[in-house]
Parts: sequence; structure tokens; C-alpha cells
Amino acid sequence: MAPIVRAQSGYFSRADALSVGVTDRDLAEALRLQRIVRLRHGAYAPTELFEALDATERHILLARAVVGTQRGRVALTGPSAAALHGLPLYGQDLDVVHLVRLDRGSARVHAGCRHHVLSSDIEPDLEERAGLLTVGVARTVWEVARTSTLEGGVCTADGALSVHPGLEEVLRLMASRFAHHPGSRTARIAIRMADGRSQSAGESISRVQCYRCGIPRPVLQHEVRDRGGRIVGISDFWWPEFRHLGEFDGKVKYEKFLRAGETPADVVYREKQREDAMRAQGCGMTRLTWADVMPARARSTMDRLRHEMEQSRRLYVR
Repeated sequence: MAPIVRAQSGYFSRADALSVGVTDRDLAEALRLQRIVRLRHGAYAPTELFEALDATERHILLARAVVGTQRGRVALTGPSAAALHGLPLYGQDLDVVHLVRLDRGSARVHAGCRHHVLSSDIEPDLEERAGLLTVGVARTVWEVARTSTLEGGVCTADGALSVHPGLEEVLRLMASRFAHHPGSRTARIAIRMADGRSQSAGESISRVQCYRCGIPRPVLQHEVRDRGGRIVGISDFWWPEFRHLGEFDGKVKYEKFLRAGETPADVVYREKQREDAMRAQGCGMTRLTWADVMPARARSTMDRLRHEMEQSRRLYVR
């Protein structure tokens, strides 16, 4: 089976197995012994290969298996296309593959696959990537933003702009082109909010909550300098009219700053020193965590942020 798995970038079908003499009983035994995993009905992957993949890579593997069973011409779209393009995803069901029908197939959800139908000429937006036909990056961002929550749309759009800074104008044209399509209002807001300087999904979600609660849009990745012009820190968020800084603290952030031989406690101590140095320049600061920006606490968190911003304005704005 190894040559077939390599040729198909990680999976094989029941038909592939039967073609080389593997029986259904053999497949059942391999599943029982956990040598293979079932991706979907009639599609499998070696367990060792599958377990080495992250959630997004597993979704791409599932998408390959789904595409391999289609009789008509299809392309990846929406979250599945975003995964293939390496764009961040938030709040998406990675057990569902999204395809756009390029034949006369109907819109439906079947066997873990959502089939979308054409609403306009899509050929100019298609490209091949890693052996799969997919919509391009701009159309991908638009489709994710149109069919997702505002949080999901901003997260994917931020990631796209960080890798493709020139995409901003193309996305604006996309918003005009599909202005009257379902979900276009949410997509237009997401595209207006998108900023390639955002460095994590947590920062993206924090900005969406600010938008929802009427808090001014912050400047991202603000360099805080001392009186001599030396950079003492870079803050995730900055509200210059309030002289207030904002930081999103996620687990990934601390792992990213972990140096050889350090413990997480060392990183926390160094972050505290950095925060003290930034505050010493006449700025207030609010720290946000994932729990703070989740729906259950977002409103109270934004009220706290608004209060602390006003405190900074009174203390530091002259």
C-alpha cells in the first residue's frame, strides 16, 4: 500500500486496497490493531502518518479523500481552501469538507461534505495547489468571511493579509463584486477590519469584541520607546488618544518567547519586566486572555477595558 499512499499524499481507498489483494477482513483487522485509521467511509490512512498531522493537516488529508470520490469536477472552497492555503481558521468544523461544484451538481450536505453551487463565473478564481483544485486566496477569504462568524472571518482575513499584503485591494473588489450575496454584510465588515499586523487569532478575536462593544480601533504592534528613543517593548494594541496599551496573553505567546533552558516562569518574569518598562513611559495597560474574549465574559471584559482606558486618559493625556 505504501506506493499508493505516497502517490495520493497520505490516504488510500477501499478500492485501492482491493486492487492490490487486500481484503475487507484485512482492513478490519488493521483497524482493530490501530495500524490504520478511517478518514471517512471507504477511505483510510496509516495511523503513524495520521497521528503526526495537526488538525488542519488532517482536514486537508480528509479533503483529498473526499475529492478522490467525486465523479464531477469540483474545487475546494471556504474553510477547506483556507486550510490548503495555510490560512488560520477559527470556529470552523474541520470534520466537514467544503467543495464548490463545477459541474451541474446540486447544493447539499452529504457524508461530511458540504457541496456549494456556482453563483457566478468562478473559473478566473481557480488555481491548483498541492495537487488539488481550489479557489484562490482572495476568493477563499471572501467565502470564509461570508459563511462564518465575524470572528472567523477576521481571523482568516488577518492571516491572509499578513502573508499577502497586496491582497487588500483585491478583497475590496471582491466585496464589491459580491455585494448582494448572502452573508456579504458580515464579510464586508470582516474585510474592513482585517489587518495583517495581527499576530494571533486571540488578537483578532479581541479586536472583534472591541468592535462589537464600540471601543475605538487600536493601532497594532505599537513600538513603545523611552525618552532616549530606545524600544522597550512592542504592544499588541495601542490607543494613542488614551495613552493605553493592550496585550493579549495566549499560551502560544509564552511558548514563542521561551528560550533554551528557560521555564515558563522565566518568560512570565521577563514579560513582567517588559510591561513595567512600557508602563514607565506614561501608559496604562490592559491584559486580555482567551477566557476574557469568549462570549460569556466578553461584555464585562470590554467594560473593564473601557474603564481602564478612561483612567489612562485622565492620568497620562496632557
